[in-house]
Amino acid sequence: MKLKYICIYLLFVYKFLFVDSECSFLKNETGSSVTELMCEEQIQNVYLFNQGKADVNLGNARNGVYYFDIHKYQFKNLLCDLSPSTIIVPEISSFPTMPTIGGNFNFTYNFPCYSLLAKIKFISIKEITIIPKYDPNLGQFNASIGPGCGILNFMFQSISLVNYFNASYAVGAISGKPILEEGNFTIYGSNLYQTTIKIYSSVPIENSSPISAPDPTTHSNIIFSIPESKYQGEWNISVSICGEFYDFYYYSFSPIINKMEGTLNDNGGNMTFTGKYLRPKSTITGSFGGKIITCFPTGSSKSVICTLPARKDSGSTGYDIPLTVTIDGKFTTSPFKISYDLPLIQSVSQFGNSQNFSVSGVYFSGVNNINVITGNKTKLFPKNEKPSDPGFFIQDNNTILAFLPNNTQPGYMSLSIGDAISGIESPRYNFKITPTITTGQIFNSISTSGGDLTIKGIFMRTVDSDGRDVPISASGDGVACGQLKDGDGLSFTCTLRPGFGSNHSINVYYDINIPIGSFVVGFGAPSITQSQQNNDGTIRISGKNLGDFIQNSIITVINSDGSRVNGTVVQSNHDVLTFEYPVGGQKNASYLFQLGDLKSNVYKAAILKPVIENTGASVPCGGGMVTINGHYFFNYTKDTTTIKIGKVPCNITSINVTTIECEIQPNLKSLSPFYTSGNKQLLITSSNPGAESMAAQYNYSFAPPTITNTSAIDQNALITIFGTSFGDADTEILIDGEPCTQPEINTHTYSSLTCNVTNYDQMLKYNYSDTKFNISISVDGQYFIAEIFQFKYESTISYGETDTTGFPNEMYIGIVAVVIFLALIYFTVKTQVENYIEERRARKAFRSIDNLRLQIRQKHAAEIAKVYSFGNQKAPKPDKSYFYNLRKKLSRLPLVKRCFKEHTD
Repeated sequence: MKLKYICIYLLFVYKFLFVDSECSFLKNETGSSVTELMCEEQIQNVYLFNQGKADVNLGNARNGVYYFDIHKYQFKNLLCDLSPSTIIVPEISSFPTMPTIGGNFNFTYNFPCYSLLAKIKFISIKEITIIPKYDPNLGQFNASIGPGCGILNFMFQSISLVNYFNASYAVGAISGKPILEEGNFTIYGSNLYQTTIKIYSSVPIENSSPISAPDPTTHSNIIFSIPESKYQGEWNISVSICGEFYDFYYYSFSPIINKMEGTLNDNGGNMTFTGKYLRPKSTITGSFGGKIITCFPTGSSKSVICTLPARKDSGSTGYDIPLTVTIDGKFTTSPFKISYDLPLIQSVSQFGNSQNFSVSGVYFSGVNNINVITGNKTKLFPKNEKPSDPGFFIQDNNTILAFLPNNTQPGYMSLSIGDAISGIESPRYNFKITPTITTGQIFNSISTSGGDLTIKGIFMRTVDSDGRDVPISASGDGVACGQLKDGDGLSFTCTLRPGFGSNHSINVYYDINIPIGSFVVGFGAPSITQSQQNNDGTIRISGKNLGDFIQNSIITVINSDGSRVNGTVVQSNHDVLTFEYPVGGQKNASYLFQLGDLKSNVYKAAILKPVIENTGASVPCGGGMVTINGHYFFNYTKDTTTIKIGKVPCNITSINVTTIECEIQPNLKSLSPFYTSGNKQLLITSSNPGAESMAAQYNYSFAPPTITNTSAIDQNALITIFGTSFGDADTEILIDGEPCTQPEINTHTYSSLTCNVTNYDQMLKYNYSDTKFNISISVDGQYFIAEIFQFKYESTISYGETDTTGFPNEMYIGIVAVVIFLALIYFTVKTQVENYIEERRARKAFRSIDNLRLQIRQKHAAEIAKVYSFGNQKAPKPDKSYFYNLRKKLSRLPLVKRCFKEHTD
């Protein structure tokens, strides 16, 4: 009875102390899926873990009911169940990945406690109950989880067992290939919990699945014990972690020999060889230089003992004899080469670019001398403990340190035991030496044409030890050595190619691409010592270091007023340079030459004198334009300059520094054979004090006429002749020895003329259409005779009558019209015929007079025909005889003036 009252009392106490809520689950929700609670009061009193009671305002009611959304409550990580009837399943949003060794983990635990005394809800993992602990500093719960692997299911006992969260252990991993040696199979990695192996072997073995456990503190390694006696054949080992296959690993247990203990003397004996997998199950045999030898085990898988014969019985020189060991008749080692106790060089290496060398090999303990053979010379170096003197000292049985002279040439090296004559000498070893350039070498003021430079260093030889020429090349930024010559071992000679510039670094390479040092080269600055004016208008300067690099040369003309203009270098060969004088340069100037980054002195040049360049030019003998080319026509103007060719004036039309153009006027009496035949002097004078007179002595000639083509002879006996230099100064034309009169010259070009053929009727009469005739022209006493004319004429019009048989009556009117039309044509033709007859009469009149002139010229024409038959020829000057004066008088007769166009004397 008393117990009954006590229980009733406790229920009342619980109700009033802990249960203030009148909330319940929704009808369609359970504790595992609850999101909202239905409450009767707007203000609900709840209990927060480790915080005590708190009020929650649920806001406005819906249909008279208040709802509490617990998942949106900001302190849900501390919220306890509202009552024993409203038990909420706890919630974990995330959980850290756990290593397989387990440990303590912090996490957020929502709805962590029951309503009764705020007791923490337990976590059940793999039937293990875990009680989380609250850390008020972090505001999180902490749980301790033991070692394991795989998935972790977080369970809660509500109405039923609920799995509300899953976490996992970290996945195991292996780093690198596991190590199998000395009876242990060791795996390194992480999270190696529950790691197992299975061995698949090419030969039967016992216990193919050994068992082991990982390091309990880290699970980072695990060791399986496999006795070495089982190491034979080939193995594939399968590794699984946490019940899942991870990988296969392959191992071969072929026996290996990698070292011989001790030294093998001439007498042979038992020798111990070390290696791996040398323990036999039954038998072990050996082979030495192809001969069977006896071998026996040592009880260890890492060594074997074999009996070797004396050197004289080995059947070899004693060097590099192959030895093999066969285990159980089917596993044989790779050949291991051994030698009897005689020194053998296996490699020679140079320490950088120094004189120190490391000699590696075997059996060096008894070496007394080192022999270096280069060509036919042998140098013997003894033991020497001082590393600064030529010689060597033995570091151990396999290493000798040698110091060689700095002029040693690459060659052969051998070691000897005993004296140099009777001692035993090892085989020769071919070794290499890399040359080295002494640092800081600078060569200045070198001629631009190049030269020989002596480059200092050590081991400066270009012949390799096998007699092959090993090239040493030297090149830099724009410069190079054209040829390299051996020196005394301490230097070599660089034949520097032409170059320019104040600073060039030249890199030296051995054997094409091995850099061995560098040196610096600076070429000398250019200098000008003399200048000279050339006839072609260029300027030649002499000096030093002018180079032959036209594209990198700059010549500057500094005028007297300080202005500057650059000329164009056209030729250069280190000591002499030629350049074209620039436009804008003055006759009184200085010169400055620059090659690359170096400049010459400023040279004060002589005053430039005018130069006539086109000497030997031809001038139109009948008048025309003359172009005079030259240079430095400074201070010459049209108003102050006079030009004469012989005694013939030439009127200036234009003038500049390099060109003068003038014109010889036609129809001048001075244009006579006396003035235009032969070479004449060109003379240019000026009244300007700053201009000098210029003369081209007897080197200008008046060009004779030439004939290039002719037209057909028309019905008026007129022909047009084409050519050059058709002046009207005493012009005469002959066709087949007969004159062609009344020449009309094109005075614009002097390249064509029209004249009257006097023997036209004779040509028509005999029809010379297929005959070639000489045609000659004489202008001012100069002749041209060509065989290029062929008789051509234009056909005349012929008229005839046609018989008719009469016309029908209906065509009479048409006949009358035709008769009237023909009458009109008749009167027109009659007028033209009368004019033609009158013109022919006039022509016959002057032809009769012209025949007299032909007789006077007959002698002159005969002389020309005897001597000249074709080409550009000049006839002798005719004497001014009686016939010449008579011809002059006849040409002034009134009838001649009427029939011929007026000529000048």
